[in-house]
Amino acid sequence: MGFGVVFTQGVASGDPHQVTGEILEQAEAADRLGYSAALTTEHKYSEEYFGSPLHLAYAIAARTERVKVGTSIAIAPLYNPVELAQDAAMLDQLSGGRLFLGLGAGYLPEDYQTVGVPWKDRIQRFDETVRIIRQAWTSDRFSFTDRIYDVQDVSVIPRPVQSPTPPIHLAAWSPGGLARAGRLGDGWISNALMSVDTMRQMGDAYREAARESGRRPRVTAIRFCWTAESREDAVRDFGATAVDMVRTLWTYGAITDMPGVTAADQITLDDLMGDRMIFGTPEECRAAIAGYRATAGVDDFLLIFRHPSGPAQDRVLAAMELFAAEVMGKDGGPDLP
Repeated sequence: MGFGVVFTQGVASGDPHQVTGEILEQAEAADRLGYSAALTTEHKYSEEYFGSPLHLAYAIAARTERVKVGTSIAIAPLYNPVELAQDAAMLDQLSGGRLFLGLGAGYLPEDYQTVGVPWKDRIQRFDETVRIIRQAWTSDRFSFTDRIYDVQDVSVIPRPVQSPTPPIHLAAWSPGGLARAGRLGDGWISNALMSVDTMRQMGDAYREAARESGRRPRVTAIRFCWTAESREDAVRDFGATAVDMVRTLWTYGAITDMPGVTAADQITLDDLMGDRMIFGTPEECRAAIAGYRATAGVDDFLLIFRHPSGPAQDRVLAAMELFAAEVMGKDGGPDLP
C-alpha cells in the first residue's frame, strides 16, 4: 500500500508566490518522510485551486528525489491530447521515471467555459484523450481518428522513461466512468468525500470492468486527512477547515451521497469523521485505513492535509510528520504503481 499527498491550494490561500512555496515545502516533506507521491490537482476557474497542475508538478519534481509526481487529477478533455502526452512524458523524463498521471473528465461546466471547450462532448473527448496518450507513448509515430480528434503521422518526443508506459489512473463517479476506468485505466481514483459504502459499490463495479478488459485493478482513495496527538487537538486544528471544505464541495455538487442533507449548513463534523475522512489520533487513523481496506478494497491512499482555507503551514507539516511516523510506518509501504 502507498500513501501519497495531494495539494489543494490556490490564491484563496494567500499570495500565490507564498502559497506555491508552501506547496513545494510540503512536497519536500513528503519526499523526506517516506510518502509515495506528491501530486497536484486543478480547477480552471476557481480561486481555491491553481489551474496549471503539470507546471506545478515540474517544480515539485525538481525539488524531490523519490516521490511520484504528477496529477490527481488533471481534467483531460481541457487539453490537446498530443500536447498533454508530450508534457506528461517530459515530466517523466525530468523526474527520472516518477510520473503518476491521474486524469478525470471534471464535473463543473465552469472549468470548460474558462478554456472554451464544449461541455456536451466531454466524455468522448476524455475517452479519445486517454487512447491518444497511450498510442503516443508506445509508438514512434502514430495516427488516430475518431469523432473528436484526427491526428495523422505524429510523434511524441521524448517518450517517457517508464516502460512500457507510466500508469494512467482515471477518476470516475458514474457507471459509465467506472466502466471506462476499467477498460482504459491502470487504476481508479475515488473522489475525496464519498462514503466508504459508496466507495465499495463503485470499487466493485470498477474491478469487474477491469477484469473483463484483462486489466489488473487498482483502487486509490483520495481522503482528507488529519492526525493529531488527541481527538481534541484534531478538532481544534482541522475541524473548522473540514466543515468549510465539505460544505463548499457539497455546494459544487461533488458530494452526492448524503441522504437528507438539503443545504450545506446542515453538514457537521460528526457527519464526516465516521467514514469520509482519516481523522483523529494515530490509532483512530490506523483503524480508519483498515476499514477502507477491508470494506472497499482500497489499495492506495492520496491524502489531503490542507484545504485552501487552512490549517496553517506549520500545523500541516506537523500532521504530515505524525502520520508518517505513527500511521504510515505501521500500515503501509512507500510505493504507488
